[in-house]
Amino acid sequence: MEEEDKYSFLQPLIPSSSSNEINDPSNNFKLFKNNNSIILRILFVLLVALISIWANFEASKTFSITLVNDTKDSIAGHRFTLSYVSNDKATRILLNTSSFVQHFLYPTNNHNYPEKNVNSVTLRLTRQNITTTVSTGEIFNSYVIDISHTLLEDDQQYNNKMAIVGAVQLAMARVWLYDGRSSAPSGLIDGMAEYVAEMAGFRRERVSVTKCDGRRSWWVDMDPRVVVGYLHYCEGYKKGFIQRLNQALKDTWYDRMVDDVLGMPASKLCGLYEDSSFNLI
Repeated sequence: MEEEDKYSFLQPLIPSSSSNEINDPSNNFKLFKNNNSIILRILFVLLVALISIWANFEASKTFSITLVNDTKDSIAGHRFTLSYVSNDKATRILLNTSSFVQHFLYPTNNHNYPEKNVNSVTLRLTRQNITTTVSTGEIFNSYVIDISHTLLEDDQQYNNKMAIVGAVQLAMARVWLYDGRSSAPSGLIDGMAEYVAEMAGFRRERVSVTKCDGRRSWWVDMDPRVVVGYLHYCEGYKKGFIQRLNQALKDTWYDRMVDDVLGMPASKLCGLYEDSSFNLI
């Protein structure tokens, strides 16, 4: 009896596992799977953190970014916060669209194409029923991109994520284009922005071409989707035309600037373009 009591007292509180259980392959697999799951979760959190740090670092190298939600209490406002602000998606869209425009307008390591100075960009979701617009900010070389709440209120457009990207791409082209210190015709600059957006893959539905009679410039009172057709023809006629015209607009604007960059009078261009297949693009 004494031996039995002694034995029960010395029994471990946690039952020992047999060597067969320890070496059971199924147990080893479960342990390996659980460890992998934990490691993957940690790696995912680190990846999200690194992406956020990278986005902020990239933004600091180029220009500062501010996101403004003027419709916080609306459906569009909630969607903007959830899908574009909280996960830094809006910041990444601004950086990616900006990168395309910069590389297109200002070829790397080419001193003949000095880049425009852009200090800050604000992306603002506005309550106004407007198309995407770009305006200058209060600070020098700062810009405000206003996007309409309708892009996020309409379920079809909200689910089409590229609608937002396309709108920002068009606006970012407008930000980086020179405009002769605000003296160049808005119709021409808007057409150039449309051209850059099309080159990025965001082509809007074309409208019927208004005949150009040669007595006025083909960008005056024209829809940008019409002007972009003429610009495609100019680029096809003289490769690099868009980049050279943008550089010519760096500090000034004069009426014959397009003619000089193209090497052809605008009146002659009208006839050539309208007789070509470019106006059917």
